[in-house]
Amino acid sequence: MLTEGFDLTNSVEKSISAAMHSKRFPHAVIIEGGSSEERMSLAKKTAAALVCSGGGIKPCFSCSDCRKASADSHADILVYSVEDKPKAFKVDIVREIRNKAYIVPNEADRKVFILENSHTMGNEGQNAILKILEEPPSYINFILLCSSKSGFLPTVLSRATVYNLGETASEGSRDIPWEEVANAAKSIAVASAALDDIEIIKAAAVFEKNPKLLKAALPVIQEIYAQAMRKKYSACGEENEFSQTVSEIEPRLSRRALLALIENTDIIMNSIRLNANHNLTVTALCTKLRKAVTNQV
Repeated sequence: MLTEGFDLTNSVEKSISAAMHSKRFPHAVIIEGGSSEERMSLAKKTAAALVCSGGGIKPCFSCSDCRKASADSHADILVYSVEDKPKAFKVDIVREIRNKAYIVPNEADRKVFILENSHTMGNEGQNAILKILEEPPSYINFILLCSSKSGFLPTVLSRATVYNLGETASEGSRDIPWEEVANAAKSIAVASAALDDIEIIKAAAVFEKNPKLLKAALPVIQEIYAQAMRKKYSACGEENEFSQTVSEIEPRLSRRALLALIENTDIIMNSIRLNANHNLTVTALCTKLRKAVTNQV
């Protein structure tokens, strides 16, 4: 049972709370990393805040919606759980979710779907859910939980905001200061949009002797590209610390280029998971980012 709101000393929960109160919370989010318990706890807290009918800080845990959410009995919070094994999230389940999403909420103003182990969707299931992520009803929110977003298609990633809990939420998710990670990610994103090899090499120099920084920055770089992609589709940006960077790179990059940047960043992240040579990985990053924007249409 939930009893506490967002922990504002935790960077992930602080970001979610800020997005919630800005009235710009995305219709689809991916929560990755941490333990399955931590992911579900944060998802339920987020869902409670979304359906909360109280005033002030959300979730308030005083209104009837929050009390029902806390007791796991709210009619407009639907949780789908499957085993953590390949293709456990079958396409028939996804189609059922998609059909239910078009039914208006019963009690609250919003309807929230929490999909546990959503990374186990096959390509067919992801393409099925993509249709509603592209044009969702105004009252819908999806919270996709996964150990790693690497199992998702780039087209799905481009339509969802990713929140990374790191190794475990309790460990603070990073050994590198967040400001250093964010600045490195912004520099790479801007450099890749400059269409200049030298700018990308200069921006990537910060990673040459710092493998931990590269590992921490790559998901952030990918999220900046994903936000730029969403801005192209919706014509309005998300209000967060990357808004200025997104506004700077979005006009310079086509949808095709942004999709390629998301895909190629994912390739680099997979290389790191396979313990590839660090110097070669940094070189590959520069090459793949440059290649992604070479043939824009």
